Amino acid sequence: MNNSESASPSLKDVQEDDVLAIFGEADEMPDLAEVTSRHRTDFQPWHHPVKQIVRKRQWAALTKRLLDSRPAEAAKVLKYFTLPGSDLLDVRVLSEVCEPLGVKIQYFGFNSRSANSEEDAHANDGTAEVEGAWVTAESALLQAGRITPDAIVLSDRLEDIALKDSQAAEQLKLRGTFDVINIDACDHLAYCPKGRSHNMFDALQALLAHQMRASTPWMLFITTRAHPDLLGSPGLVFQDAVAQNLRIADSPFITALSDCLSADAGRFASELVSVWGTHDERFLKLYSVGLGKFLLQFFHAQPNLPANVELASVYAYCVYGDTPDMLALAFRITPDTPRVFAPNASGVTVVPGLEPERASKVAKQASKLQDLDRAILAEPELCAEAVEGTTALLESAKYDVSEWRKWLATHEQRPMNVT
Repeated sequence: MNNSESASPSLKDVQEDDVLAIFGEADEMPDLAEVTSRHRTDFQPWHHPVKQIVRKRQWAALTKRLLDSRPAEAAKVLKYFTLPGSDLLDVRVLSEVCEPLGVKIQYFGFNSRSANSEEDAHANDGTAEVEGAWVTAESALLQAGRITPDAIVLSDRLEDIALKDSQAAEQLKLRGTFDVINIDACDHLAYCPKGRSHNMFDALQALLAHQMRASTPWMLFITTRAHPDLLGSPGLVFQDAVAQNLRIADSPFITALSDCLSADAGRFASELVSVWGTHDERFLKLYSVGLGKFLLQFFHAQPNLPANVELASVYAYCVYGDTPDMLALAFRITPDTPRVFAPNASGVTVVPGLEPERASKVAKQASKLQDLDRAILAEPELCAEAVEGTTALLESAKYDVSEWRKWLATHEQRPMNVT
């Protein structure tokens, strides 16, 4: 063997060079096993215990009620639309109420890793770690028998379902109606992503149209920023929906809304203008009523497929300031009996005037809005429940709980000392 032959690289060397050329050095690409085994410290606003109250007291509790109301012969599957974060925290919590009932979760949703959901607003930070967390969370839920094998999340934006013939819209068409829709957003309903022509409110309307085929009650959870400066076009729709009922003489809605806002019924119309423009608790209540009124009008406008809309609960908490600016709303939508018209019916069909009466119930429920930041400070048992629940979730998602306690103690809006 001559010197030139001895200098020739071996097959192993060539192969390693090729691998390095494509995949880079080992320290450039974290090992998935290492990523999924180490404890995370990338804490986000939704890791605060106040969010656990929403998960437990609203999402889980109301989902359990929905399941309990089903007939015994109903399918043992919860069809769930979600915008999950990398840790699937919402699915984990819902599975805790589904599993004892023998119900598996069949989830479907979107996760574009660009702030579609509150729990994924920072998912671009540490892609490998996010991927590892996702694989770990989904595998654990599947092995525990808590989700169905066909549960899927697509890498599209929620807003794309409002775009006709888009991949997201086509995928949605292939699905049946959902038992629970959870739009857990970090932004406001008027938000339109860069490069998109549709906003989150457009996507909500697309989902409502999809749900018109539902024949049994279903839940709609909406978590959204609420501020007078962020109302946008959805805010105009809400204001108009409220104003339409105020023009109905002797409407029970007028009394209910004035009581909700502690307003003077005599000069109510002018006072509403001030409420819409002032960021306080009354604004949050009015926003909740406006959204509920929009939903009622949407379903009452369907001549053959109407539905009742009830506001089940409404929470508020702080994320971007010292005043509550996030709303967590839960609506129960119950399809009415389909209307059947005589074959000789002509002209304008008169639809029963139930909407103002049902709207008054929405206003009465909105008056019960709960400030979770205030509640967690005033109720030790609620605080303990929220802390324990969050701790368990973070441990299951491989977070460093001791570091979380330090993070929580120095939280900008809501510092808490947890032992």
